[in-house]
Amino acid sequence: MTLLPPFATRLRPLVLALAAACLASAAQAGLFEDADARRAILDLRQQRTQDADALASKLGALNAQIEQLRRSLLEMNAQIEQLRGDLAKQRGQDEVLARDLAEVQRKLKDTQASVDERVRKLEPQTLTVDGKTFKADPDEKRLFDDALARLRAADFAAGVAGLNGLLQRYPSTGYRESAWYWSGNAHYGLRQYKEAITAFRQLVDKAPEHARAPEALLSIANCQGELKDNEAARRTLEELVKQYPSTEAAQAARDRLLTMPAPTKGAAAPKKARG
Repeated sequence: MTLLPPFATRLRPLVLALAAACLASAAQAGLFEDADARRAILDLRQQRTQDADALASKLGALNAQIEQLRRSLLEMNAQIEQLRGDLAKQRGQDEVLARDLAEVQRKLKDTQASVDERVRKLEPQTLTVDGKTFKADPDEKRLFDDALARLRAADFAAGVAGLNGLLQRYPSTGYRESAWYWSGNAHYGLRQYKEAITAFRQLVDKAPEHARAPEALLSIANCQGELKDNEAARRTLEELVKQYPSTEAAQAARDRLLTMPAPTKGAAAPKKARG
């Protein structure tokens, strides 16, 4: 065993005391450090817990908002689909109404046209016949047109009857002069020359300015020729040339006068032109 010097023996208790003090201080420092660490950990855990709770709260609120938005979108989609259905229904109703309106307008147009046609048939019409403008009732026009249609079909008797019926029913008709002219032609077609002359002469005497008057005189001369009354025919042709010198009928009269035999001696002098 090693023997310590005497002074070392005296220092040993002091060294041991210092070592114990250091150990105690180190132990106490370790205890303090562990407590701080645990406290820091607890604080960190608490902070994390708080942060987690806050985040969870925010996530919950966000989820609630998202859910609310989802429900709103669903409701909006439902409303849009409802609007689409309503629009489609309204569009269908509009198309039906448009068709109904078009049909009503068409019927109204047809009705108006029918009414206008009926009114037109009842109202006097302004006509121009043989250069003469006048108003005539629809029935007047029908009678005259029917009579002319008979003449064109060479049914002269029916044509004369139709024209006479027109003149009897409408004595002042605007067709009067034309009716006389065509009545004379109808009688000529029936070889009723005297009656034809009477009809033509009415036109010449009562309406000498009428467009058909020169033709009526030429037709009178033709009737007189058919009756072998050449002197009367000559006088009529001379009357035509004198009264209507620039007309085609007057030129035809001149041509005929050139081919007619000279008047016999003692023949009556030409009558003075009328009008």
